[in-house]
Amino acid sequence: MNPLKLVFKELFYRKVSSLIILVTVIAAGTVSVAVYTLSKASENETRKIMREQGLNLYIFPKGTNLIDFYSVNNTSTFPEHYIDTLAESKTFDAVRHLTGILQLKYPNWVDPNGSKHQIVVMGYKDEAMQRFLSKQETMGFDVEKGTVHIGALLSVNIPEGENFTIAGTDGKQYEFKVAKRLEEGKGMLDQGVAFNLADLQQVLGMKGQINKIEALGCVCHDGRIKNARGQLQDIFSDLEVTEVSSIANARENQRLMMNKYGSFIIPFVLIVSLLISGLLFYSNVNSRKYEIGILKAMGKSKSYILFMILFKAFVIGLLGSLAGFFAGSFIAEYFGKEIFRFTAMSIKPLWSLLGYSVFIFPILWMLASWVPALLATQIDAAKTLSKE
Repeated sequence: MNPLKLVFKELFYRKVSSLIILVTVIAAGTVSVAVYTLSKASENETRKIMREQGLNLYIFPKGTNLIDFYSVNNTSTFPEHYIDTLAESKTFDAVRHLTGILQLKYPNWVDPNGSKHQIVVMGYKDEAMQRFLSKQETMGFDVEKGTVHIGALLSVNIPEGENFTIAGTDGKQYEFKVAKRLEEGKGMLDQGVAFNLADLQQVLGMKGQINKIEALGCVCHDGRIKNARGQLQDIFSDLEVTEVSSIANARENQRLMMNKYGSFIIPFVLIVSLLISGLLFYSNVNSRKYEIGILKAMGKSKSYILFMILFKAFVIGLLGSLAGFFAGSFIAEYFGKEIFRFTAMSIKPLWSLLGYSVFIFPILWMLASWVPALLATQIDAAKTLSKE
């Protein structure tokens, strides 16, 4: 008899035991796919949440006093085109989201009531697109030309509907439309104004100049700040890098936590499922020992018996992996909408995972049936049938 046909007949004949093993495979596949899909969604969600904390690397002229830098005392500048050079570099890949900024204290800004204040002015260049890196969602603080974003403390002094007015170093008065009134909690910007970089350069007479670049450091094999600093100074020896470690650590710790979670739960579920399946295959072989004895008495070889049991495991593993993939994807999508705020609508089946599932799961379940299959080949037909 054709062994393939015999396997399918046995699957349908022993429906309960076959179904129990199949459900075990489906459960393992469902949990694995759901956890993996949700872990990927969690990475994206973390990225979205962490972006609210801002960029974590500052690039500035070497020799800058960091006390002056952090307190926004006016510091040395460098050419704006440095950003374009970095963005065009093939070797500068330890840093993402390059945003050029000119930030200064403006000592005598006059509000609409005639009162004078010292404010912070910040000009933002649109985020540079790094030519040799994959395109990513913009994290920079973009301000359209001709407009400003005013901080929460400053907005109290500017009535709704009025433009923001500031005196330039050339003695002219410049007016900008207030595009956004920022919420409280933006740090220095609470008492400041965000401009488009070109607009602020014109007001201050500092065309083509910036005094820092904000960026996001990647997690690199030889250290975040060390790698970024080395790559930067290979290109511009007159620049330095510092890191806001609290933001960088929060990002990295969250990423590591999700990786550890997935790397624990998926193997745990698979191992438990394989052990259960191994016992079920053993039970199946034990209940079929007379049938196997008859096959051996008919002259069927050990390899024939071995193939039948392993092929059955292959079929169940294949069917279970397909069902588990779609069930896991559905569960991840359904519950992901309740769990994640930013990435809920972008959770979709990971089709690349389907290929891995239909390849790995049949092999795993063939391994789970290996010992029972070997035991089946050792059944002595004469002794087994003499007991019948």
